Amino acid sequence: MRHDPAGTQRFPTAALLLALLFASGCDPDLPPGFGDRIPDAELEVVDPTGSDWHVGQRIRLSDLEHQAVILDFWASWCGPCKGQHAFVSELVERYGDDLQAVGILHDDTPENALAWLEAQGASYPTVREVDGTLESTFWLRGIPRFVMLDGDRRLSWDMMGMWGTDSARVRLDQLLGR
Repeated sequence: MRHDPAGTQRFPTAALLLALLFASGCDPDLPPGFGDRIPDAELEVVDPTGSDWHVGQRIRLSDLEHQAVILDFWASWCGPCKGQHAFVSELVERYGDDLQAVGILHDDTPENALAWLEAQGASYPTVREVDGTLESTFWLRGIPRFVMLDGDRRLSWDMMGMWGTDSARVRLDQLLGR
């Protein structure tokens, strides 16, 4: 093989490896892609605002099937989470009963979360994971994190922080047939 200072010979190899990866289907060692069904998870209610749940109640993600669901991963110590919370609250107001938003407390205490929610105002319930399924599934390494699921618990949108809020609204309109 001749010397290739531009590195053009590596491209076909990399492309082949990527093609093999995608052709093999979903890899359980990778985070979910759009359209992938999200595993069920057990959650404990921290703040029931906007739901008929009660503090300490255990619910399952599968209990929310047959409706659009937004998972808002956040913590009281996270500065950008304030903006994310306001955005999700706006969606709850805009879409009403067509949407179930759930705050997922990440690396924080219920006491801190309740104080934060009291200061910010709560419009949707907050839970914490019992089994860590969602944090593991989404490779959660940072917050805020916004995840949208369709009525079959399939991933419809996944974004870190506040980027793409207009795109999230468009996706939600499509999901709800608006």
